[in-house]
Amino acid sequence: MARQSLSPMKEIDFSTVNPLDMRGGERVGRKRKDAPMTHLKYLRKRSGYTLEALSEITSISISYLSRLESGSRRLNTDLIRRLSHAFRCEPAELLQEVSHESRLVSPIEFSRNRRMEIMSRENSVPLHCVTQDSEDPSKLIIKICSPAEWRQRPFELASKNELLAVKAGTYFMPHFSSSSTLYLEPSTNLVPESVVVVLNRGAVLIKKIWSVTPTSLQLCDIADIEPLKKGEMSLSGRLMEIERNSVDMVYKVVGYSDFNLA
Repeated sequence: MARQSLSPMKEIDFSTVNPLDMRGGERVGRKRKDAPMTHLKYLRKRSGYTLEALSEITSISISYLSRLESGSRRLNTDLIRRLSHAFRCEPAELLQEVSHESRLVSPIEFSRNRRMEIMSRENSVPLHCVTQDSEDPSKLIIKICSPAEWRQRPFELASKNELLAVKAGTYFMPHFSSSSTLYLEPSTNLVPESVVVVLNRGAVLIKKIWSVTPTSLQLCDIADIEPLKKGEMSLSGRLMEIERNSVDMVYKVVGYSDFNLA
């Protein structure tokens, strides 16, 4: 079955939405006895929305909202953003659950019990870290982190199929803070001043592009780019030139965040 397409969320004046809207034949607060109430449905009813009203606010179809409430479809980052905005609640509150006894499970308990399931969904991005090679400290290597640390795919990068995340640490300073998470994708469309991670004959290089030709790349340290542009530093000895046919892969930074969506 094809996935539900979602249009951009509308900016709605909440004061104009009638919580007693009866277009769907559903009265707020009226309980169905033939099915237990899920937490998402509980939040919708607590906020005073029918499915039709919530669909209008979030631009999510009524049928897809119904599937989310029944549990046949799962929340992703974009849906969490839209629904938390509509319910005026924290995103973590959407990840609570109601048991058959209607006992709310705290976000901490939910995270502990089902974190691995969340991270295994298709909207997660493998997280990597840069470190020194234990056998040769002059070389850098990239290691993949535990799945428990993987990041959720940012909404803005939803179309990037080969995305990976990297802890910035100190290796991308001063362009990015040490707490940033960088999102990279393999790229051949390289332009000057792009921040790149180059795999060159087994070596990991974290650089900025100074210039590009059809056959080679000129790279410089991230901290050197501004002094070089302003002429405050000589180009001599500051540029590294590598042949493009010697490069195994070039990853270009296409986004970053200074917080953890996971």
